Amino acid sequence: MAESNDCAFCNILHGEEPGTIIVRDDEKRMALIKSLRPESAVHWLAVPFEHVDGTRQFEAANSARFLELVEFAIDHAQAMTEDEPQLQRGFTIKIHFGSYETIEHPKLHILAVE
Repeated sequence: MAESNDCAFCNILHGEEPGTIIVRDDEKRMALIKSLRPESAVHWLAVPFEHVDGTRQFEAANSARFLELVEFAIDHAQAMTEDEPQLQRGFTIKIHFGSYETIEHPKLHILAVE
């Protein structure tokens, strides 16, 4: 699970590309990053620090780690409802697989319900 110099998420996590990190957990090695192309009032991406070429490959290689990412996304979205009132109505967790996954790095989309 090597890092990729071509990966926007790896580069954001290393401070080599601009991006807004909402939450960074160095112990869990996961972060929430604000989407550069938001589809709702709140659109974050939950990403692990380790690079794998795609979410499906990440899940297949380590399903327990994938579930940790899901829990991380849910826990932090719920915890931030006071700071992000749009999340108080609820939120959706979305996963892209295959050709619709434009950046090959494991990620979950967290979107406010509108």
